[in-house]
Amino acid sequence: MNFKTTGILALVLCIGIAAVVLLNKQDVKKEAADKIEGRLVNIEADSISAIILQPSGIHCLRDSSEWKIIAPIETGGDKSSIEAIGNMFSWAKIERTISSDPADYHEYGLDPERGALILVHKNGTDTLYLGDKSPTGSYVFARKSGSPDVFLTTTSLQSNIEKLLFDLRDKKVVGFDKAQVRAVDLTNRKGSFTLEKEAGEWKIRPGDYAADESEVDKVLNRLNSERAKEFVDEDPKDLAAYGLTKPIVQVDLLLGENRAKKTLLIGKLAGDKYYAKDESRKPVFQVDSAFVTVLNPDLYTLRRKDLADFSSSDVNRFELEFSGQVIVCTKDTSGTWMLEQPESRKAKSWKMSTITREASQLEVVEFVDDHPVSLAPYGLSAPQVRAKFFVNDVLELDVSLGKEKGDNIYATVAGSPAVYLVEKKLLETWTPTIEDIAEEPEEAPADTSADTSVDTSAD
Repeated sequence: MNFKTTGILALVLCIGIAAVVLLNKQDVKKEAADKIEGRLVNIEADSISAIILQPSGIHCLRDSSEWKIIAPIETGGDKSSIEAIGNMFSWAKIERTISSDPADYHEYGLDPERGALILVHKNGTDTLYLGDKSPTGSYVFARKSGSPDVFLTTTSLQSNIEKLLFDLRDKKVVGFDKAQVRAVDLTNRKGSFTLEKEAGEWKIRPGDYAADESEVDKVLNRLNSERAKEFVDEDPKDLAAYGLTKPIVQVDLLLGENRAKKTLLIGKLAGDKYYAKDESRKPVFQVDSAFVTVLNPDLYTLRRKDLADFSSSDVNRFELEFSGQVIVCTKDTSGTWMLEQPESRKAKSWKMSTITREASQLEVVEFVDDHPVSLAPYGLSAPQVRAKFFVNDVLELDVSLGKEKGDNIYATVAGSPAVYLVEKKLLETWTPTIEDIAEEPEEAPADTSADTSVDTSAD
């Protein structure tokens, strides 16, 4: 084969490759064009600035990154519900064109139309007209402005056009950013409490009590997530009719450094729901009774009840003093427990776990007296038991147990004057016998060194 022939073949190959590439690009462009052509409306959701539903007259308007409703009333919009309408156009398509003759519109429920969806976007306005469902119920007949074509499309168009004001409005009972909450003033059937965040920890006023973080979170999370069940009065003239001039619950949220206030009022019970109102908005709405229950904690519920702040596995020493004796057990770096006092023996690991677990999980059953005049009435001036628990040889918990009261027993913890009731089972757990907690001592090996030699010397 000479150079001329080789050159011709190379040229043919290049032309062939170029043709394949060109055809592939054309196919991709055609596929993209067909995809756009088949879309119900060729717009992007983030380009939509207004959505109008007919015949309901609901008019949603984008306000920066949020949505508001300006008709039939002015109120905040539910962002996710409104944006779901716009997001439909990323996948909704024209399934099949049925007719292009306006004279046929009445056959498909389009003369007059059953509803309309008007979309205002950066390129103009598009209107979709809704007709009847198809005979199978799988699609709906529709048409759009600028074209006479009647086509079949997804029933989601119908469900979106038929959305109610309640579906699209902001239903939050009170709007706030949980991270901005600096304090909560809560008045309910159980009393009045102020929860204040200091150095990342919640305190209860008055009293300066440590708060149960999980209980505070429960209240705030429910306030943040709760939604109105029904709006009953858009512009109330008499709040007393709903029990809102003397609410059974009032929550004041103080937000940010300037402590801006948001207030939620809970009024009368109506059936299984309560009337409620966000003071910054006009409407009266109804909320679930389960929600109101969450807003009615008492002081005990709100207070921190755990008396220990360590894990059972972290304890490496404890001392139990009762009935005139002291039991001391220690754990070495390999995790082996030893009884050190009153004698030295290997300890039962499962029993050590039980004793230390009860310490790490110690909780208040009842707050008896935060500032007792005397400990004697509780049997704590001469306690039955004193238990000390150490983590890395540092004392973490020093508990005294006094008199018994039913299923509970009075207790104090070093560092606080308060008297509590805790579960009485501690009394049995923390007063073990040596046999309860120690392994049997190992027996000494038998002495096999006796002289067994035979004297064979002559007399």
